[in-house]
Amino acid sequence: MAGMGWADYGKDAPSGGGIRLRILYDAIVNRTPIEVDIPGGKAVIMTTDDVLADMKQVIDGKMDYDSPNAQNKQNFVGRHKGKTKLKAVQKNGKGNKCSEITFTKITKTVEFGSNQGSGAGSDKTSLFEGAACWVTAYRYSLGNTNIDVDYVITLDDLKKVSGSVETDESLEDIHQFILDDPVWMQSSIKTANKLYNTAKYRNKNFKFYRGTGVTEQIKNHYLKVNKENGRPFSDINKWSPADIYMCECDFDMNIFTKEMTFQGGINKVMKDLIKEKKLIGVSLKKVTTVTANLTEHNFTRASLTVKKPFESVGSKTLMGSMDVYVRGQGVSVQFRATDAEGKTWQGEVMGSAAKHGKVGGGVMNYIMESVYGAGNGVWKQYPNAAAVSVASKGSALDRKIFTLANKNKSSVMGDNETVTLKQISDMRPQWKFAKYIGLEVVDRMMSGSAAERDEITTRIYLYATSASDNSAPYIKIS
Repeated sequence: MAGMGWADYGKDAPSGGGIRLRILYDAIVNRTPIEVDIPGGKAVIMTTDDVLADMKQVIDGKMDYDSPNAQNKQNFVGRHKGKTKLKAVQKNGKGNKCSEITFTKITKTVEFGSNQGSGAGSDKTSLFEGAACWVTAYRYSLGNTNIDVDYVITLDDLKKVSGSVETDESLEDIHQFILDDPVWMQSSIKTANKLYNTAKYRNKNFKFYRGTGVTEQIKNHYLKVNKENGRPFSDINKWSPADIYMCECDFDMNIFTKEMTFQGGINKVMKDLIKEKKLIGVSLKKVTTVTANLTEHNFTRASLTVKKPFESVGSKTLMGSMDVYVRGQGVSVQFRATDAEGKTWQGEVMGSAAKHGKVGGGVMNYIMESVYGAGNGVWKQYPNAAAVSVASKGSALDRKIFTLANKNKSSVMGDNETVTLKQISDMRPQWKFAKYIGLEVVDRMMSGSAAERDEITTRIYLYATSASDNSAPYIKIS
């Protein structure tokens, strides 16, 4: 994979939030390992205070990133291009290896805007999900005849079923996408054949929706129910990761929209509609096997059988990082500040079944309070905004961090690590914000029982895999 060019850093980040230089800045500040174009793979990136300050100036809009005049050096590119200003720190046996590198040695991964990767980029999501709608509708129109996996579906083929499909991308754009990408053409065909050939999900009167119609009706009502129930989900995909819906929409939608709870409410209605072959949500993955696999999710309560026992909570070092890990069997979550200013805090889920999922601070608070009781969550003493404010005022949190760290020393400090109040007071507000909240989580969990800790890690796993008591039933094609 190629390295980042100077022009790349000035482009908008794929996930939003400013230019791509900010992604590198956040990785440096948070000590997050990233891919580098040197032997050894990922590295923690470090730089000098003046370079970091210039990066922050650009991010804050106080310095130009570049100038059309090559003689103008009063911008970030003019000041730093061609110079070895970064250090890449990599694990090397029991120690670390440090290499001096340029900005162009940072690998251009998908996060930095590469269009390479295991699947389509976010800009293509609506196209391949829309393709599944159109190709499946075409397959259903053929009756018992499968589409040959090597057949090149024509625009005229899809136009024949235009009355059965509603997508937020145009038919022409969707068709061009699968023409340009034969792998996605074949994946769409395999998906369509599998759905039709599974008799319990076959209905000749289905219409297919992506990003519009019944999809939007479901989304809008989910938002109301989620708010009414204390926002147990950070986004709709944690409630239901369904990308498209197959619907014979001859039923009164009020049977769905009148319900204001999840379990026993809208989830029960959706399960009944699935059984009646009236409304079926489908989660889509690229199909690269000979045939597609179909699995059912949340048709029974996973919480009754799934257990992910607690393993650990804490960090390897207090001063060397801002993060705190919560680990259970098969699930690990890294909680940290997720912006350079130290105003947001959330977890990233790792593990074989829940890669790259997110657990927001509000969700973690909800999970902890559901186990330990009201007032015993993430925001035990300070709500998020208050914690941000206190952290920025210098010494207000120093003593609290010092006390909590020493109380839970075995969980949050390295071997032989000692910490003084002076060391804590010298840390930047972002670190204080993240570390204080993380220590509150550690303290509450280690003060609870073993059974309560098991319940926390199990609930995190169920949430990350969209399998909590409140999650909706859906089918998955992979």
